[in-house]
Amino acid sequence: MTLFRQIQLLITSILIIMLAAVLKINFDNTTEFIRNQMYSNAKNTANSMSLSLSPFTADKAMMATMINAMYDGGYFEEIKLTGMDGKDIYKVSQKPKIEGVPAFFVNLVNLETPAAEAQVSNGWNIAGTLTVKGHPGLSYIQLWDSFKYLCISFLIIGAIAVVVSHFILKLLLSALVNIRKQAVAIGENEFIVNKKIPRTPELKQVVTAMNQMTEKVQSIYNREIDTLKKYQELLYRDQLTGLYNRKYFVNKLNEYIESESSNSDGEVAIISFEGIDNAISEIGHPNMRPFYDAVAKYMNGNLSSEGFLPACFNRQEFAVIMPAATLEQSDEKLRQFVRWANELIAADSKISGIISVKAGIAAYRYDENTAKVLSKADYALTVAKSLEHGDISRFNDSSNQMVLGKLEWKNMIETALAENRFVLTSQAVKSPTGELHQEIFVNLKDENGNIQRAGFFMPMVVNLNLANNLDRYVLEKSTEYLTANEDSTLAINITDVFLNDRASFSWFRQLLLNNKHLKERMTFEISDNAINNNADICLDFAGLIKGLGFTFGVDRFVMSPKSLENLQKLKPNYIKIDYDYLIGAADADTALNSLQTITESLGIKLIATKVENQELRNALASKNIKYFQGRGVAEITPLDK
Repeated sequence: MTLFRQIQLLITSILIIMLAAVLKINFDNTTEFIRNQMYSNAKNTANSMSLSLSPFTADKAMMATMINAMYDGGYFEEIKLTGMDGKDIYKVSQKPKIEGVPAFFVNLVNLETPAAEAQVSNGWNIAGTLTVKGHPGLSYIQLWDSFKYLCISFLIIGAIAVVVSHFILKLLLSALVNIRKQAVAIGENEFIVNKKIPRTPELKQVVTAMNQMTEKVQSIYNREIDTLKKYQELLYRDQLTGLYNRKYFVNKLNEYIESESSNSDGEVAIISFEGIDNAISEIGHPNMRPFYDAVAKYMNGNLSSEGFLPACFNRQEFAVIMPAATLEQSDEKLRQFVRWANELIAADSKISGIISVKAGIAAYRYDENTAKVLSKADYALTVAKSLEHGDISRFNDSSNQMVLGKLEWKNMIETALAENRFVLTSQAVKSPTGELHQEIFVNLKDENGNIQRAGFFMPMVVNLNLANNLDRYVLEKSTEYLTANEDSTLAINITDVFLNDRASFSWFRQLLLNNKHLKERMTFEISDNAINNNADICLDFAGLIKGLGFTFGVDRFVMSPKSLENLQKLKPNYIKIDYDYLIGAADADTALNSLQTITESLGIKLIATKVENQELRNALASKNIKYFQGRGVAEITPLDK
């Protein structure tokens, strides 16, 4: 029972007791008054009648007539004349019959009818004693009317008092309601400052203390966010252009190659501004500032779309990752940039003829490593620099990649879905206390029985608009597995393509409703990149997941400013971040401490991924990291092993 109801119940109980006591006192006083009134009336009647009978003491018939006349003209229970010898001379009476009053009231209220006496005498001769007893009917009616009036009055007064006390308590305890909401919000990692300060001193002190605590926690959170943003700027931003630097570029390229999505295939271009050192020598660094600003602005405005990632390696070389881009798309984007750069150089007489633009481009695939991809792009750039005519060179990849048309890909994927040839594998996330969950990966068993990783087929799955079909397949298979294996907990990746499809989202909602019994053993993951590109949709997703009691996490978290801002909005149950964001770099300890402060204040588990050996796990554990995923922790194994 809430404090409000307890106080309201107490006030109401006291009020009822007080009203009942007052009602009892008033009723008793009224009863006593009516009893006295009945006696007074009977006494007056006896005195008056005794005087009337005095002249006729010798005539009993006359006295009987006069008594009958008084009895018939009044409202009496009994009138009798008793002689000096104690015998009745004359008596008239009737059994009291109470009308107009409920029987229960008559039974409950014992209204004794008092009798009044007066002597009847003629001179010194006493004829007898006259006894008059009034009828209680009228008294009961009067008492009943008085009782009804008192009850109605007290009910009205009580109701008004309860209503008034209700609103007064609401007003007085509204501060406590706000304090409770504030405490619940803090428990849910939200920072709410109560603007309404109550006037009651005790409540005012509590509200002020809660506000101070909330503001302090919020300031700590904001300070750590700022620390991480500065760390990002120093570690992953080029100070000259503000673009991402080579380190971040390499990390993201490695992330794309290893991703189980359409980003696992794409294009990488390296752009070199030849003669930049000569231009700086001739006109100086300050005069080159507008040139770098223009290049950075163009790249951010034109090469950051569609998930492309521009970067600056040094003052001469720039690069861009174009995940999921086709050969035609990447070539067109690169030609547009080179054309624009040549126009920019030609428009400035101070650098025209000194600087030229060369670019090399190469494709990357899911089965390659980062070093190989960058080597291919560097080689293509070297070839471009040697060309007398032309600015762009593409690396001719002679890989044995399967070449299929769209129709063939479509048939292969649809057939694999129909024949259940998509194989689920899993890798455990572990901590010193045991296994947290197993993350699901999807693979394809081709017609030859060979197992192909997701990077092989996911680009075409997305391109052919079959991603929703595959996501549904994975979700259904995972649900079946959890139903059959009650000791397992699975983490299922949800693609941004699936989230963006209204029909799929509705289907997903129904799946969760039908499987609420699995909410403790089924969790979901969305990529940090999907959140940054579709923040509103991911907020709806988070609301749906939490509203139904399930949990979710953020995969491949990169600690970018935008990602950090989304953490407080989404409040995931955990985040997964590659270990190389956590240790090894300069000031990494400071950044890790800030990230841990943020995740702990928001109740978020921090999971280090790509942990490939025990030494790396020990190094992470020494930094107070408790959850790990990688081949050094657990191998990827078939789900239905």
